[in-house]
Amino acid sequence: MPRSHSRSRSQSPPRRQNRRSHDSRSDRRQQDDRSTRDSNRERRYRRDQEEEDERPPRRRDDSGGRHSERRRRRDDRDRGYVEKQRVEARDSKDISRGLPSSATPDERLARRAVASTSESGTLEPPKDREEANFNTTGLLAAASNTTNGVVLKYSEPSEARKPPGSQRWRLFVFKDKDIIDTINLNSSSCWLIGRDRAVVDLPVDHPSCSKQHAVVQFRFVTKTDEFGDKESGVRPYLLDLESANGTGVAGKRIPESRYVELKDGDLITFGLSTREYVLMLEKD
Repeated sequence: MPRSHSRSRSQSPPRRQNRRSHDSRSDRRQQDDRSTRDSNRERRYRRDQEEEDERPPRRRDDSGGRHSERRRRRDDRDRGYVEKQRVEARDSKDISRGLPSSATPDERLARRAVASTSESGTLEPPKDREEANFNTTGLLAAASNTTNGVVLKYSEPSEARKPPGSQRWRLFVFKDKDIIDTINLNSSSCWLIGRDRAVVDLPVDHPSCSKQHAVVQFRFVTKTDEFGDKESGVRPYLLDLESANGTGVAGKRIPESRYVELKDGDLITFGLSTREYVLMLEKD
């Protein structure tokens, strides 16, 4: 018994020592593995940072976001397709207008500038742009448009012109089929007609006529025909100044405050007066 007891006592310390040494080795191994993983992670992180620094900056679109190369190529392809469709539609429209497909771009632009295609397929003349009106209004206009202390109801427009010398416009005044007066209209661009002799150019004394009844105005105008051709010239116009009994042309009353173009041979009447005014044109 004593011997066996001594044997067990002699064997127990080495076992405890071996377990401690094994635990210490496993701890060191775990520490080494952990340090290795940390070092590998740090190396990968540094490598990724270096690659990111060396990589060229990515392209950004207009909205500020990143724009990939694939998306950029797709957008370029879509734009090219849309442009191709637009060109084909424009060419087909030019062919429908009668312009051959072999026409040059300059010819196409010139044709579009001359006329546009309507829904029915006919050519329409381009619309004239309305000019700006810088005339005075209100009290300022009344103060600047005064003659002999009388405020005029009418002021000449910017396109007012005297008739050219090659055209002689005359106004023949008839009473009971007899010519009582002949007026040469080429001496002025505007003829104010009415009962107020202090301001009018052509007086009419009939009581049915207003003090400032109507005006004959020569204007330089440009007209466009159905083929798109423009023609400019000085033409006479008649304007009723909101008279009480109106103004007539060829037996019909004209609208108030609107220019009505006069033609050679037109017969004009004012109010209820029996006098007739015939416009005649003499050309060289």
